[in-house]
Order: sequence, then C-alpha cells, then structure tokens
Amino acid sequence: MESINLSKLVLSSHFLEILDEEHIHFDSIITDNKELAEQWNVILINTHLESFFSKIDTNWNHLIILDKLSVNDIFQYVEGLKSVSILSANSALGSFSKKYHHEIDYLWNKGAKNFNYCFPWDLESFLKLLKDKSNVIFPLSSQEIADNIYVSPSEEEEWIQYIDKNLIDNSEILSLLSPEKADLLVVWFWNHFEELVKLSQFLSLDKARIALAILNNWNYLFSEEFKEYYKNAKKIAFILDCNINKEIETQLSKLWKPIEFITPEFEKLTSIFPEYYYEQTWFNANSLYEKCISLV
Repeated sequence: MESINLSKLVLSSHFLEILDEEHIHFDSIITDNKELAEQWNVILINTHLESFFSKIDTNWNHLIILDKLSVNDIFQYVEGLKSVSILSANSALGSFSKKYHHEIDYLWNKGAKNFNYCFPWDLESFLKLLKDKSNVIFPLSSQEIADNIYVSPSEEEEWIQYIDKNLIDNSEILSLLSPEKADLLVVWFWNHFEELVKLSQFLSLDKARIALAILNNWNYLFSEEFKEYYKNAKKIAFILDCNINKEIETQLSKLWKPIEFITPEFEKLTSIFPEYYYEQTWFNANSLYEKCISLV
C-alpha cells in the first residue's frame, strides 16, 4: 500500500497541480510558505495578520496552507469568512519517541465549533473533503496517508488487509474490528493506516474482545451516531498520536467512563533533519497491541 506524506504534499507545487486536475477551485489560495508562493500563483502572508486578513473578501472560498503559523494564530481572523479550508502542515515538527502535535490545542478554541476537523484516511477522501467547500481544518502534521486504501498489497507484503469499499463510502468511521459487546473499544485518529492494519491483525488473533475504529472527523465523537456505536463497550481507549494535551484529556474524559489514553512508541528515526522526520518514523504495532491488551 503506497503512502503519501500530506505535510510535504500540500507544501509542493504538485499539490496545486492535483487541485487543477481534480477541478477543485478556490477563489484564493493563501500560504505563509514563501517557496510555495513563488512557485505558483498563491498569495503570501507577508504582513501583520490583522492587516492582511482585513483585505480578504469574506464571501470568497479560501484555501489556507499553513507551514510555520498555527491555526490558533489565525483563528480570530478567519471566523467571519464564508468558506475556508485550512491545511495545517507544520512541517517543522519532529518525531522522536513520541509525536509532538501542538496543533490539536485549537480543538477547544472558542471559535472551533464553526469548523469540522478532518483526518482523511486516503488521498481520495482528502480531495473529496476539499471539494465540499465547507469550513474545515486538516491537521496534517506527521500524517502519512494511503494513496488508496482499497488497493490490496502485493504478494510480497507481510500484512494483507482487504477493505470493503462499502464500509467506508460516505462514512466518518471505519471499523477494522467490531465484536459484539466489546470489552474495549480502541479509537484512533490521524495517520499510520498501514500500522493500524497490523494492529487489527494482532488484535483479531487475541481472545480478548477488542473493537478498533478509525474516525476521520473529530466532531463525530460528540454525535448521537457515535454514542450508539460505543454504547455496548465496557471501556474506551483513545490512541493519541502525540503527547496528551491536558485540556483534551479533560474534555474527552467527560464523554465516557472509564476511559484510557494510549500513546504509541515510535521507532527508526535516523536523521535530525526535519525533512526526514515523517518518512523515517513509524509506531511499533506490536507494542501498541500489548498496551491495548493490558487495558482489558
């Protein structure tokens, strides 16, 4: 299964070519990345934020690609826009034993309720969400996604997983394991789809009744549909691909009781240079399996 680093993709001119090929049009494309602005007809944020956004047409459809700035930096200036898609690449963040993904802090910003927070599981779903032109934020830091999760691996691949396309189309949840009345429901966001496939195979061979679900929309957590999905689970565990944020921990703990948080262990970082962080680091699926089992 081929994977794509979204942080690198959206900061390249190739991404803008993909938008053109897929007929995804925005009235303006804005970025704080100078190189991207120079390569294509993209507006560079090169003045004070208040001054810059005061000149933006509030009725246009905007695409904002952030590299160094955070979503929190611009929240107060984009709340009044009719339609804005924000891609938060944050390419300078690194991955060592744990991921550092400070962008999730904005999930509890007072302006956050006006946005959807989407974590696409393949390139096709990412482009589909961009076409919708709704107010949406994509936290892309450290995110590796599949080119197409419906494509079966080659015969040489050690892990094989067949994804039923009907399970995922028009859905915000992908269930890799779903035993009835699970003792533990493990919920995952963000990236590393291939490693999650490995985790699902480890769990499927264990006698413990563990369900594994992947969500592509943070807001779906608070929906009645998801309440129905998890109602029979005795316990919930969240895999957070980052150091746990205390505010997020507090908010999520109000939803279910009891609830656990799991942070994966990461391996094989061989370079200190940011451009290599994401492609050289992945989590240890076997270790994650052991952490899940210990919660049952």
